[in-house]
Amino acid sequence: MKKRLIVLSTTNDPYLNHALEETLFMSYLDYEQILFLWVNEPAVVFGRNQNPWREIDVRYAQSKDIKLLRRVSGGGTVYHDLGNLNYAFISHHGIYDEQAHFKLIIEAVKQLGMDLEISSRKDLTLNDYKVSGSAFFMKGLRRLHHGTLLVNANLEVLTKSLKITDSHFQKRFIQTRSIMSVPSKVRNLSQDMPNLMTSDVMNAIVDQYYISQKYEVDTLTICDIITAHQLSIQQAMQKHRSWTWVFGETPKFTFINETGKSFDIEGGTVKSSTQNESMLLFPQLRYS
Repeated sequence: MKKRLIVLSTTNDPYLNHALEETLFMSYLDYEQILFLWVNEPAVVFGRNQNPWREIDVRYAQSKDIKLLRRVSGGGTVYHDLGNLNYAFISHHGIYDEQAHFKLIIEAVKQLGMDLEISSRKDLTLNDYKVSGSAFFMKGLRRLHHGTLLVNANLEVLTKSLKITDSHFQKRFIQTRSIMSVPSKVRNLSQDMPNLMTSDVMNAIVDQYYISQKYEVDTLTICDIITAHQLSIQQAMQKHRSWTWVFGETPKFTFINETGKSFDIEGGTVKSSTQNESMLLFPQLRYS
């Protein structure tokens, strides 16, 4: 019998939610497919091979206590807050079907009165505005498709947190192998349906998932998962909080400051420069 599982997170801690997602991916192998839904407090989440200093206004994020997290998957940088719903489909590779995932999300939102479309970049759009982005990961026989849905997020903070639309700033980065995000015009679902909440969209997705699986779905609470995998979850949370993972994993790059001086930065550490010369470049840089 094909086993399916739904997990709805009751925490808004981004570190715990991403640790739960990794644990579901790595440890719950008896389930051919898992649907995990969660909402994070303010955070900026970026792709495995991205440069946070290029993608994010790190100083602004720190001043607003916005958490920074590096995903295990690729893709671009996204802003999360209590108005953004996150979903993850974790599947055995033999039944993995991105189109079915998108169809389920589209059908759930349609039940709320809005028609989404899939773009060529695998975004979900509403009236040509991006409301959902996706990222993907594969390891062994497991595959992950996770994404976001902007329901009633703070778009002003989203814009201030991200740097990708600042073309003058972007030109200062050279000799870099990091993956750049692609800027898109975005909007909230609530702009077409006032008073819409993330819980409304979550419930619609859950209903649609039950229907698609003929109600043959298991459920677990996050307390069940934490109790069974306490050590691995603690280790995953520690990793996601660590400077080594968030900043130290940044691909090598060179940055040109306002005076034209270049700085070589590898593993989040400034090379061939004194700290006095470079200390005002970015917060969280280290120095050799």
